[in-house]
Order: sequence, then C-alpha cells, then structure tokens
Amino acid sequence: MAGVYKVLISFWPLLCIGVQSQYKSKENCVFQGDEDTYSFYQRGDVVLGGIFPLHSSPVSSLFSFRTKPKPTSYKFFTPRALRWMQTMIFAVREINQRQDLLPNLSLGYHIRDSGDDIPVSVKRSLLLVNGQPEKGSGQSCEDIQMQPSPVIVGDAASGVSMTVLRTLGSFKIPLVSYFASCSCLSNKREFPAFMRTMPSDLFQIKALVKLINYFQWTWVGLIGVNSDYAHFAIQLFLKESEQFNICPAYVHFYPVVLMEDALEELVNILKASSATVIINFSGESELHSILKECRRQNVTHLQWIASEAWATSKSLWEEFGDLLKGTLGFAIHRADIPHLGSYLKEIRPQTSHFLSEFWEETFRCRLNGSLNTHAHGEQAQNWPACNGSENLDNVYTTYSDVSQLRVSYNVYKAVYLIAHALHDMSTCVPGKGPFQNGTCGSLYQIQPWQLLYYMKQANFTILGEEVRFDENGDPIASYDLMNWQRGSDSSLQLVRVGFYDASLEDDKDLVVEESVIMWHRAEKVCAIPRITRYWSLSLFFLQLYFMILTGLNKMEYCNFKWKCNIGFIMH
Repeated sequence: MAGVYKVLISFWPLLCIGVQSQYKSKENCVFQGDEDTYSFYQRGDVVLGGIFPLHSSPVSSLFSFRTKPKPTSYKFFTPRALRWMQTMIFAVREINQRQDLLPNLSLGYHIRDSGDDIPVSVKRSLLLVNGQPEKGSGQSCEDIQMQPSPVIVGDAASGVSMTVLRTLGSFKIPLVSYFASCSCLSNKREFPAFMRTMPSDLFQIKALVKLINYFQWTWVGLIGVNSDYAHFAIQLFLKESEQFNICPAYVHFYPVVLMEDALEELVNILKASSATVIINFSGESELHSILKECRRQNVTHLQWIASEAWATSKSLWEEFGDLLKGTLGFAIHRADIPHLGSYLKEIRPQTSHFLSEFWEETFRCRLNGSLNTHAHGEQAQNWPACNGSENLDNVYTTYSDVSQLRVSYNVYKAVYLIAHALHDMSTCVPGKGPFQNGTCGSLYQIQPWQLLYYMKQANFTILGEEVRFDENGDPIASYDLMNWQRGSDSSLQLVRVGFYDASLEDDKDLVVEESVIMWHRAEKVCAIPRITRYWSLSLFFLQLYFMILTGLNKMEYCNFKWKCNIGFIMH
C-alpha cells in the first residue's frame, strides 16, 4: 500500500501540469497535430463525412523533430477523385431541394482528402467524426466547432478502408465505400459497420469465371500486382474455377514498382506459355509498363481480360490500342446523372485550395492570388498567370468527363443510401420503432449504430435502378461486359456486349452478345492445353516453383494444379 502512495506522490506534479495546461487552454482552443485547414464544409441538421483520394503517391521523408514536421506532400493530384467529391456535394444539394425526401431535415457535408495514404486517412477520418475545427488557435472551441459526422462516405481503396474501420470500429460509426471491392470487407465480425455501393470482388470473380467457361477457355494465365486486391481476387478465381475445370497455366504476381528485370521475367512467362487468354488484376499504371515491354518483345497475340480496375481505362488506348483491341472486362454499372455535367463546370477555383490546384494543373497556369501552397514541379515555373475565367469546355479533363459515370454513380448512391435511411428514421412511429420498447432513432442526436441499422434495411430506386443490400452490407452486383473496339477514327469505343447480374438465377445471370464482339484477331482464340505428357509434368513443377517464390503456396491450390495437370497427362 505504501508503494501505491509513493507512486501517486511521484505522479502528482505531472497531473498538476496536465490540469494547468488544460485550464490555460480553456480560453484559446488548442488541438494536437497539424492545422489541417483544407476541407469542404457545409452546415446542416446532419453533416455527412466524406473521404476522397484527391492526392496520391505521398513523398516519404524523415523527421529529426528539431523543428515541427511539415505536412505530407504528394506527387500527384487526381482530377477523377475531385469529380467523385463534387458528386457527393451535388447529391447533398439535390436532396436538400427535394420535398419528397427528408423535407424537414437538411444535409450538410464535411469532406477531406485521404491522400490515398493510410495514416492521413485515419487522422482525417477522426477529424470528421469528432468535429475538430479547421483552425485551433486564438478562438474558443465553442465558437469554431464543426458538427461531428455520424457517417462517412469513403474511402476508395480497400486497404485504407480497412484501417479506418479498425480505428472507428469501437464507435460503430458507419463507413460507406464507393470503390473498395475486397471480398475481405464482407466479414461482418471484423467490419460490422461497413457498407458499400461497390460490389464485392467475389461477384466480379464469379462473373469472370462464368465468362471464361462460356467461351470454353480452359487454359488461362493469371497475373496481378502484388497487393491485397490481386491476391484475394486470384485466390477466389482459383477456388471458383475448379467446378468448371478451368486450369491456370501460371500465376504470377509482379511488384507495384516494375523494374526492368521484373518486367522481363513477366513477359518471358507470357511468351513461354501456350496460354493466349490472360487475366490481369491491376490498375492502369502497372499495365502500361507491361504493355510497353510486350511491344518491345513483340508479344502481340494475347487476348486480354480486364479486371474492373482497368476495364474502362481510356488512357491506355492511344499508345497500346493495337495490343488491347478486343479486350473484354466487366465494369461496374454506369449511369447518366442529370445536370451533373453542367454542375461540375460551375466551380469557382479561387474558393478552395483543391479547386485552385486542379485549375492550375488543368490550364498549366498560376492563379492570381492563389490560395495554394502546393508545388507543380519545375515546369510550373514558366506557367503564365490566369484568373479563373478560363473555360473548361476548351480542354479535356477526366474531372468534367461524364461519359463513363461508374465510381461517381457509386458515390451518388452512397449519399442517397444515407438520405433514405435518415428518411426512414424520420417517419418512424413511436411505439412501433425497431429498438427497445418500440422506440425510434433520434434525428437530432443521432446515434451512429441506430443510423447503421436503418442503412442496412434500406431499399430504394434511383435513376431507374433498384438498390438493395445483402446481409453483409454489399449491393447486389451488376456489371456491364465491355469490349474494346476500334472506331472508324481509330478511337477507343467501349461497347457493352453483355452483362452479369447476380440477382438472376444461376443459369441466367450472364448474358453475352457474342455477335457484337470485336476480337483481338479475326476470330475468338482457342484456349485449351496443347501439351505433351513430358511438358505437362515439367510445367507443373515449374509452376510449383513460381508459387513458392511468389508466396502463393496454398495446399488447396497445389492439389488443384495437380488435378489439372493429371487431367492433361491422361489426355
């Protein structure tokens, strides 16, 4: 007992210091961390949080802590993500103007940049849910406090979303993602507060396997970037394809940063294999390097199958259209959102740091009186001045391109999901509510767990599409089957040649209009194994070696590969 008293006496001065520090900060509001001043904020009865990767590729740095560490800087600004963010604001304003949805409740928003970076995303998600103000010095906390957000729309990446969920999980604050597709996020024991308007990769894989089986391709190559996204996807593909006797000719994971030796190794595998149908799980940047090496080594015969991450990526076509003609891939459902295109062009660049940065990047100029502290690189030193009156109609940018609204549509649906849940809460009859003793959820001191309940029950129609969710918080999957075709002017034409709808019966969920497809060569490729007994055994052991090198040495996969190769030997 005496030891306890000694410990208390020892710590008493420290406790006093802490109290004094808190007492001194009552008048002037002081918060820990950087003054994170850049955000979009609009008051409302309920303020929706939003996290979007407006920047990417954070620049790493080491801190000595002799001076205050500088905020994270980034290599790239992402106009496409700015469109996603603006779509959220557009949806909030649209709902506030409606009389049939939340007529007595106004929505606001508090949106921040995730930087596509886990530490930054966690920090800024906490800013959203605790209402921390933009500036923390010289004012009282009460005067500058922002409303806490009971729900967050975001993030885009699966890995970032998982980390944010683990941070906010104790508070049961809902996170609604518009682009995180990893099937691992369907685990409700680990991520009970997660929902998404992006289908799980589980459905994409089912669609891809059925497509491969439809064309009777039994011998395919599987490649993917070394990430959770590709690893989970390929493991699902291997498991799902067993029932259709589809065998992988090889499985190869390549690094995110593709150096010359890694590229040569990958393309040598593509060349050496008899498989002509290749499924690639990556983004467009990784594929760009691969296609460049394919051209160098004259590998031009492959029939590419795209994952949804690059199934509609127009940026690859100009340089590699000859290699990608005939590509097939499933893309998430698109929609035309009325009036969004004109709204996107109404921006005032001087009103926001992010809008100023976008404007300068787009027009290669420096805004007069710019709010910006960012750097555009050395080339920006010679940029002329501009004043914000430039016309977006005179330039092409992915920000204002509304021809393929897919992720933007997911953002739109996420906002409407929350609005419909709040509307259902507002129409609850006391005594007949879903909570204890028939009580209803409170709209003016919203409990996130109560809102989450209503979100999981939501079922609504938007732009002609019925939106509903399964027990895991995943939407019923629907994909467009896209075919990359060359137009008369040599431009890329993304032609819908079928669809996959997981809500239909098993033998009717995939529809393919084969007569509309333009193939890479004159006709559909033949993808069946044509190997001798000796080469089949040799290939098996070579594949096993690659599996061990890449870490994909699961026993069930080895058994699967053994059955496939034994089948070829028997032939």
